[in-house]
Parts: sequence; C-alpha cells; structure tokens
Amino acid sequence: MALTLNGERRQELGDARARLASWASAAGLAPDVVEDVVLAGYEAMANAVEHAYPSGRRHVAIRATCTSDGFAVVSVRDRGRWRPPPADPGFRGRGLVLIRAVADEVEIEHGEAGTSVRMRWRLPGHQVR
Repeated sequence: MALTLNGERRQELGDARARLASWASAAGLAPDVVEDVVLAGYEAMANAVEHAYPSGRRHVAIRATCTSDGFAVVSVRDRGRWRPPPADPGFRGRGLVLIRAVADEVEIEHGEAGTSVRMRWRLPGHQVR
C-alpha cells in the first residue's frame, strides 16, 4: 500500500487510517495487532501533518508492506522539519512514546530532507531468528 497526503482535505487522515486498517487486515495480522498498526500509523501521520510543516503544503508519504523476513512494515515520511519532543509533553505530545509502545520495532530518522518513521510488527507464523 502506498499513498500520499497533501493536507488539502480535512478527511485525508481518516481515509489513510481506513486504508491502513484494510491493508493490515488483508496482511493477516491478528485483530489486536491491526489496532496497533492503525494507532501507530495514524500517530505518525498526524505528527507529520501537525509538526513537520508550520505553514504551507503538507506532503506526507505512507508505505505499508510485508517483508520476506516476516515483518509488516509501515513507513511514514515527510519533507518538513524535525521538531524534538519537549521534555515535558504536557497534555499532548505522547505520539512517539505511543508508537514505540505498540510497535515491535521503531526507527526514526530525521535530517534536512525530512523525517521518516519506520514501524515493524512480526507477521504470524514467523519465528525470531
């Protein structure tokens, strides 16, 4: 699954969330893991839309795939700027903590070209090597 959000329609995040849920279900993930994939993917997308672009067009690319080594992988990439999480997130600001709590593995890379959040979940029937 691959899609791009540009922030022009308010419903884009909801549509992307629904497509991610359909993809995760079709990939054969257990219902509770589908919920984790959708929650983490949505958080990463919402973070990119809200924090990477203080103004202007919001380009966010989402890619979901299953790998030959037995993982469901969801990547969310923006072309905006990185904003480090605050020491005290206050009422909000727990998206990355939540993502790390529900994904089996998380990699975050940021630089001048934007930020990439890569989340992985082990597929059913695949053993850890």
